[in-house]
Amino acid sequence: MITARHLKVFYEVCKHMNMTKASRELYISQPAVSKTIHDIEEEYKIKLFERWNKALYLTPDGAMLFEYAEQVVNMLDVIDKQLQSRKFKDLVRVGASITVGTSILGDIVAGYCAQNDAVRIEAVVDNTAVIEEYLLQGKLDLAIMEGRITSLDIKSNPIGSSDIVLVVNCLHELYARENVVVEDLEGLDFIVREKGSRTRESFAMAMEQHNVKWNAAWSCHNTQAIKNAVDAGLGVGVLSRLSVRKRLASGRFRALDVFEKPLKQHMRIAFCQGRYMSQSTRDFMDYTIKQIEIILNEKNS
Repeated sequence: MITARHLKVFYEVCKHMNMTKASRELYISQPAVSKTIHDIEEEYKIKLFERWNKALYLTPDGAMLFEYAEQVVNMLDVIDKQLQSRKFKDLVRVGASITVGTSILGDIVAGYCAQNDAVRIEAVVDNTAVIEEYLLQGKLDLAIMEGRITSLDIKSNPIGSSDIVLVVNCLHELYARENVVVEDLEGLDFIVREKGSRTRESFAMAMEQHNVKWNAAWSCHNTQAIKNAVDAGLGVGVLSRLSVRKRLASGRFRALDVFEKPLKQHMRIAFCQGRYMSQSTRDFMDYTIKQIEIILNEKNS
């Protein structure tokens, strides 16, 4: 019968497609790795790998087993982390793309942990592509994302949307001007996300449709950097309303509503299909959905 050890060895070989590298990762000899693979093949009368030009390739049976091995190894990793974590708290690994991670994730995690002291949250904040890859690798249990999700192995559910807003502070020439229109933005300096960002793409498309030229004076991977630059009066910031809602409410920033149809940033909660999800992860997901709904309703109230 196949064991967790068999699956771990097989999984590491698949990761590296090299038995020597797998043996180093596992701190066992290369012959021991080869024997483990041979034992699985003998037990089930299958072939897991083909060799071609000194390289390993998965057979169809090997590819099928890898899908199961990946899930088992990831689950064992979760169990190990939970048992070794302080006070044996349940562990929930959460990912968030930049806007969510820098604007509302902290409040959501703090609120949840205040009500659930037996749960520990680990968070990763990065761009959508990185968070998607971490989900696929089993490094995250779920994620809250705004960008496009490309993998068919990831299931995502819509949880709301926030406007993309153009903001200035009191040092900017447009802050006190009444009835700002899109033509007033011609040639101005803008502080935007990096190329490839969904927020930037939506804004750039809207400006192109109105035939308005603009200058990307700052290109930032971090929304906090954008807010700091706007605070310094260095240009017009392009951000999710979520990330500047407190500054807008206090009057520190002003939103320039120049587009007839608001630019939208859609949020989704995502997780890998078919992968085990603990009850704590499910509870945190439900809590997150409710909290985001409350935050979005605050904006409209």
